[in-house]
Amino acid sequence: MGGVLDEARGVSAVIGLVLLVAVVVVLSATVTGYVLSDGGDIPPPSPRISVSHTTVDDGGDATVAVTLEGGDAVRTNRLYVIGSKPLDIGGPPGNSQSANDTYASERENFVESSGGRPPQVRIGETWEAGETVYLDPEGEADGVTIRIYWNTEPIQDVNPGTVAGDDSYQLARFTVSAS
Repeated sequence: MGGVLDEARGVSAVIGLVLLVAVVVVLSATVTGYVLSDGGDIPPPSPRISVSHTTVDDGGDATVAVTLEGGDAVRTNRLYVIGSKPLDIGGPPGNSQSANDTYASERENFVESSGGRPPQVRIGETWEAGETVYLDPEGEADGVTIRIYWNTEPIQDVNPGTVAGDDSYQLARFTVSAS
């Protein structure tokens, strides 16, 4: 009588082992497919930068000079800046294309240009360590919070520009203190 019961137990063990192997194969195939996928939905990593800022006399309410101190060189056509109040981006005070709060907007792109001239910030295609951009907020600069963003796609059109794509990353944030 014990023979039939032993056979049933032997069959149960084999079925359990086959099911266990099948689960392991399915899980490993799923994990392998995920790990080896082309990563098409994964956005590129954002650059890492460190900036310093100071205010400079512009004969009015002061302009904020923002210098890239270190980190990655960043393509300027993917950068834009937003202030807690409208601001303008441009060259240093006294320059023919200096930042001027008369032209301030809610968002300024780093390649702002008018009349077919080169971008006002005049730093080239990349923002590199040691280069400075100038921001002139409407009214007083003291207390203005400034955020610099990088976008995975180039910014289109003139200010405020159109930010295309789904991925923008804040690279820097600071509040201006005129003291």
